[in-house]
Amino acid sequence: MNGETDDAARDLYLIMYPGGFDERVIKLLEALGVPGYSEGPKLHGRGPRGRHFDNAVWPGQTGEIFTAIPPSQAEPLMQRLRALDSEIRGSSHGLQGLHVLTWPCQQLL
Repeated sequence: MNGETDDAARDLYLIMYPGGFDERVIKLLEALGVPGYSEGPKLHGRGPRGRHFDNAVWPGQTGEIFTAIPPSQAEPLMQRLRALDSEIRGSSHGLQGLHVLTWPCQQLL
């Protein structure tokens, strides 16, 4: 992992994206060489762009991926995620986009 020890500080990223963008987000992470990621079940809920409950009344769902990366990868990751967010917002006329939450973490194992 680029000379970093297993207990080196990391930044934890929760990346939420419109359903159907799984492959694009995963390819982005792999292109940057992130050390790993976990993909959770599809999320349902509501937010500033509406409700997504994957049913006929409120179609759609949100994908989620967690990754813990060294701080040195933070800016390249955010640059790519911002570009993808702009693309998604543009093609959906602002109806869809990414949500990215980050917080510091300490990798213990």
